[in-house]
Amino acid sequence: MEIKYRPVQKEDAYEWYTLLDEVWRDAYGHIFPKEVFDGRDYAREERVNGFTEDKYVGERKIAYVAECDGKIVGLIFGTLDTDYEYFKNGYADLTALYVYPEYQGKGIGTALRDIFTEWAKTKKANKYIIGVLKDNIKARKVYESWGGELSEYEYNYVVMNVAYPIVFYTMEI
Repeated sequence: MEIKYRPVQKEDAYEWYTLLDEVWRDAYGHIFPKEVFDGRDYAREERVNGFTEDKYVGERKIAYVAECDGKIVGLIFGTLDTDYEYFKNGYADLTALYVYPEYQGKGIGTALRDIFTEWAKTKKANKYIIGVLKDNIKARKVYESWGGELSEYEYNYVVMNVAYPIVFYTMEI
């Protein structure tokens, strides 16, 4: 199995959102109500139409995809400008890291993480955060295996008037 890594392009929009939605459904299906996923599926075309490279790529942000046989099987998005006030003191933010379930455990997520950390290092970052739903035990175990330190900070992600706690792992670069 040969995996190629490259920056995201506008033409990737549909595959990008399809991967996000399908991995969300797999990872969070036991956490969020079904309507959350149905709403994302319903809005996919609209999200695709709003996809621009400058939304994801720039001097202070990076987006990459992993491809296998011409299909996008993983993606990352990261930025130097986190939305979380608690981490504004010099943390880069690995905002999104998703790999199709059937491709997990093959080093793709680690390779995508490494692309992000190398990029962040060139931007003079020396630490980063990755947020994860508190109940997403599988992803949390991965981040812990990468040496992530659980932060005391939690953030409530609100979906359909229900708050779901997000926890953050801090990582050294």
